[in-house]
Amino acid sequence: MVISAIETGTLVNARVEVEDEAGRRSQIVHAAAAVLGRKGYGATSLKDVAREAGVAPGLLHYYFESKEELLVEVVVVMERRMIAEWKRSVAAVDDPLERLVAGLDHAEARCAGQPETLRLVLDLYTASLNSPALRQRCASLCSHLVEEIETEVRRALGPLPAYSLVAPRDLAGAIASAIDGIALSGLVLQQPTAARFHALKVLLLSLVVTAHVTAGRTPPVSRLAEMLSRHS
Repeated sequence: MVISAIETGTLVNARVEVEDEAGRRSQIVHAAAAVLGRKGYGATSLKDVAREAGVAPGLLHYYFESKEELLVEVVVVMERRMIAEWKRSVAAVDDPLERLVAGLDHAEARCAGQPETLRLVLDLYTASLNSPALRQRCASLCSHLVEEIETEVRRALGPLPAYSLVAPRDLAGAIASAIDGIALSGLVLQQPTAARFHALKVLLLSLVVTAHVTAGRTPPVSRLAEMLSRHS
């Protein structure tokens, strides 16, 4: 019985230690995301991250061997968060076209309210060009985001013969690339991105009009115009 009690206690202590390590690792990753967003990848050191996280530099090296390894972990966390935020932004919307526009509204809000996240994403893309590990993670991030957008595209255009005009996956990839491009131009030009996101919505809904015409149907121009006015 004594041995059993000791073993049970050891397991409990081990579980607490694992939970503490997971929490500490998460603390470091979130600190890294904050510093990288402010300073950029090139200007950020592991000492900067340790200072932000409130831990000793040596402890940081215990969890991550290099800045690149830490950046890979940041990408993983960021990927999960971005997809979760996208899903939340459309969760309460039933209409397929409204869901597409709501997703673009979310991207626009992120550009305006989280510029540090956008800078981090762009730094990741740049750094990944010289790092196979980062490139693989960034490719996964891009692929998962495109998959989410493709799901919304198929919902909106499924009843229409729009697939003969453009494949859903290609359209989703173009939307994702357009969002990245608008975000980049906003950072470089230091200008609001609302007008460009509005233009993207117009282009996307214009495809809906074209799909209706291709199907020999009357496009819902008034409804689409009303939708644009509400989301401007």
